[in-house]
Formats: sequence, structure tokens, C-alpha cells
Amino acid sequence: MVDKNHLEYFKKLMEGHSGISFSAYLRKHEDSLREQLPRAQFLRLKFNSVDEIQKILNAAEISYQPSQSAINTEKYLMNFHPDVLDENGKIKKSHKDEMFDGAIRLFDEDKLAAERALHKFIGYPKNINTKKSISRMEDVEGLAEVEFEYGSKELGLFLLKTLASIERQFSDADEIVIRAKQSLLAYTGNSK
Repeated sequence: MVDKNHLEYFKKLMEGHSGISFSAYLRKHEDSLREQLPRAQFLRLKFNSVDEIQKILNAAEISYQPSQSAINTEKYLMNFHPDVLDENGKIKKSHKDEMFDGAIRLFDEDKLAAERALHKFIGYPKNINTKKSISRMEDVEGLAEVEFEYGSKELGLFLLKTLASIERQFSDADEIVIRAKQSLLAYTGNSK
């Protein structure tokens, strides 16, 4: 059984009253949690934290008022490597500023400049059919989905729109562009 301190933290986290994310908490308390939980449950907690924390709270019969915003934030942060998170488990500003060769930093300042930087990052229009460019497009697509679902919907839509704006390439790039257009249609009813 999980001790009282962990349960209190889990409750605060799910209610949106915790100052640190689960990844930061886990870094500090991994040994304790590993000792208190069966191996399978510990692994579920480590890799599917939100769902497992809710199961642990329910099993301990602890009532809590879940904050969808806090849950979405946790799910968002779970997508990032611990190296890019600060001591509180939040994304380091320096990391986000550097993403996609600075395109994310430019997003708040000048959307047209951000779009140009993103196109340059993925090699559009000249080198878009390379494995490197396809991989970069997939990275942009992945962040777009995560941002739209759990982070900034505006940033997620911007990333999807930028991908969707790429002209037909008759290559693997087209699949990513089509998925971006489909996601835009699903999210907004508009693929442009």
C-alpha cells in the first residue's frame, strides 16, 4: 500500500494543487514508490501515471475533485524526456525556445516568421523528400497533436496548418500532409 504522503501528493496533483509534476516527484521518490508497490503497478505508475494515480486514489478510497486542466498538463508533460524538464517537472523555456530551430519561440512573436522557420527546419520546399525531412515532419506532427490535445490548441493548430500547407510531393511527405489536413478537419471543420 502507498503511504499517506504519496497519497496526499497524488490527490493534490489530480486536483491541480501541486507545484511539481509527477515526473519531478518520481525523480525524488522513485525508490520509495518502487518499494511500496508491486512491480507491475509501479511500472504502470511510471509510464501511465495519470490513470494509475487515479486507480491508486480510488483503491485507497480517497475522494478528490479531478481537474481536467491538471490531468491534461500531466499527460502533456509525460511526452517529454526528463532532460528537458526543470526541477519542478515543467518544460524548460530554453528547450521550447530551441524547438524546430526556434520556430516555436517565433510563434508568439511573428506567425509568418515562425511558419518560414518551420518550413526551413523541415527542408521545404527543396529537400522535403529526404529521410531527415520526413522524420522532422513527423516530429512536428507529433508535437502538434500533443499541443492540441493537452497544451496550447493555438500552437497545435498552427503546426498542423503549416504541415497542411505543403504542396503535394508524390512521396512519403504526402502522408503526413494528408494526416495534418485530416486532423485540422476533425478539430476545426476546416482543412486549410
